[in-house]
Amino acid sequence: MCGRSDECHTAPGWLNRGVPLEVEQSTRDLRRLRAYTFVTVIGSGPGALFMAAMFMANSELVGAELALAAGAVTVSVVLCTAALALHWHGRGPLRRRILWGASLSVLVLGAAVEASAGAIGPSWAAPAGLLAAEFALWARPGRRARALSWASLVTLVAVAVLARSGLFEPEAVFMAVVVVPAIGMGVVCQLWHYQVALELEKARGLAADLAVAEERLRFAAELHDIQGGNLQAITLKAQVARRLVAVDPERAEGEMRAVEELARAALKDTRAVVGGYRKVALADELDSAARILKSAGVQATVPADPPPLHADTEKLLGMLVREATTNLIRHAEPTAADMSIVEADGAVTVTVANNGAPAPAQAGNGLTMLADRFAEAGGRLEHRHGGDRFVLTATVPNPPAPSRAKPPPEAASPRKAVLR
Repeated sequence: MCGRSDECHTAPGWLNRGVPLEVEQSTRDLRRLRAYTFVTVIGSGPGALFMAAMFMANSELVGAELALAAGAVTVSVVLCTAALALHWHGRGPLRRRILWGASLSVLVLGAAVEASAGAIGPSWAAPAGLLAAEFALWARPGRRARALSWASLVTLVAVAVLARSGLFEPEAVFMAVVVVPAIGMGVVCQLWHYQVALELEKARGLAADLAVAEERLRFAAELHDIQGGNLQAITLKAQVARRLVAVDPERAEGEMRAVEELARAALKDTRAVVGGYRKVALADELDSAARILKSAGVQATVPADPPPLHADTEKLLGMLVREATTNLIRHAEPTAADMSIVEADGAVTVTVANNGAPAPAQAGNGLTMLADRFAEAGGRLEHRHGGDRFVLTATVPNPPAPSRAKPPPEAASPRKAVLR
């Protein structure tokens, strides 16, 4: 069931400060459900004892026989309630079964005392219901309803046999048919409800942990994609400035100004990522790629204006342009690069090609993650290597996007990012 009692308790109030209101309410409700379940399960013992006492008060037992029968009912209920308490606290089954066996033996002896004075009355039905509930709890979750059915069936068969022998009053037979399954089902169902609530609370906590982990991965990927190219370009420009500072101070100063501009852009992007406001736009990524490639001294042809695209498609292709630019600067020594965007037959294909590529190597984490994302979107990402030329091609379906005004004719021509 729920293990030890201290494991079932939720966090104290001071640990819940700063958590969302719905989470705090859920924790409070679970704590209340635990208290309610404990009262109803353990309180079933005194309830069964009260019911038995009411029937026994109306029986024909008197004197020592009444005292023995009442004592047997009380001891039986106490022992079975103690077994239920051990189950609540997650203790081992051995002591519970010993208590259950002792409770059953005392109950049978008390019924025998009443049978010696006449027919057995209905006062034993409620304690028998507690015994049926404890017996059902021995089974694993999912099989307790079957175990309870068997316990109720055995009880009913025994009562029917004794009734045919004249040892049970007709009223006792009726109470056994109704009370034994009712008490057993009440106890088992209360514990089952609480167990379901615990599993739901664990699932909610697991979902929250997964959401946090997913957000961390997203943030790490965003930071890697955004800052990889910027930092690589800053490194290259700083190296050029260091080499030129003694032979061409003016050009070195220009390179340092470019480093300053790149650093400011990187800082702005970092703040946008941390704030969660940065939107991956393909046009912005193309502008950023042209700026970074120009700063790195690469003669690049970059499309001036992409076609109208669906928001998800634009985001995915923007990530591709960002990752391709970062890898181009970081892992190759290109002098020329070309990017193209072609829309045809409901799909968009982006191709990035560059020279100066090193020997073929295994795809990095960035391209691997992008390939997975393109596959999830129904597209594909491929790359090939020939000589010193590396070509990255990605194709993804493009759902209809809201129409937008066509750019001026001069804006549709490719732009050159050439280092002067």
